Amino acid sequence: MDKNPVFKYTTFMTTIRINKFIASTGAISRRRADELVQSGRVAINSKTAQLGDTVDPQIDEVSIDGKIVSSQKILYLAMNKPQFMLTSMYDPLGRPCIKDIIPSQYAGVFPIGRLDFDAEGLLLLTNDGDLAHGIHHPSYAVPKVYTVEVKPCAKSEQIQEMASGVYLDGEKTRPAQVEQIRANSKGTTLKITLRQGLKNQIKRMALAVGLEVLSIKRISVGPVRIDGILPGDVRSLTPSEVSNLHKMLKIHKKP
Repeated sequence: MDKNPVFKYTTFMTTIRINKFIASTGAISRRRADELVQSGRVAINSKTAQLGDTVDPQIDEVSIDGKIVSSQKILYLAMNKPQFMLTSMYDPLGRPCIKDIIPSQYAGVFPIGRLDFDAEGLLLLTNDGDLAHGIHHPSYAVPKVYTVEVKPCAKSEQIQEMASGVYLDGEKTRPAQVEQIRANSKGTTLKITLRQGLKNQIKRMALAVGLEVLSIKRISVGPVRIDGILPGDVRSLTPSEVSNLHKMLKIHKKP
């Protein structure tokens, strides 16, 4: 038995669009896959593929420029993103990116959502587009938990206002769980649970009630926790974590 806790999942649907299949073979975007198909470089069972064609990965043989390709093993990973690192696979300015610390055996994964450059903590990575969409999309309301240091010392009214929702860009944020962990004369450490992911949401929520964020650390996403992952490290999700995420998102996949 493979001791590496990485598992391959197959959807109940047996066929997928050709561009999605090609994208699943590695670090190739669907747009690039469309270009390959349009240029006549893709074949399904030795017949030139057309946009909109579907394939059954268990039966059909797909080739690019005559070379047979196969879908990647689906990967589900957890990373402890360090501070001052972009949640990006490339930066034209040469700043540190998470791609720099993803082990080579996990090529083809991408981050689910983002953490601010100066934030740290749990970041999920995968090459499963369905799961990534579900976790990132606000309609699924996957809880994401953060510890946040703010100054000055937060008053109970400010905490309650953040929890009930503040107006950002003309719309009120969804209700959140905001709890005080500890406080002193200089500031407060809060535990904040969000079920949406607006850009710079925590910083902007705090600013709206008169607080300044000093640090942000994400400690969990749904059933996955950061416990035991050192800054900069990556681990595979356990079968239980993957299964619980699928149940939460109502994604029907099986081993």
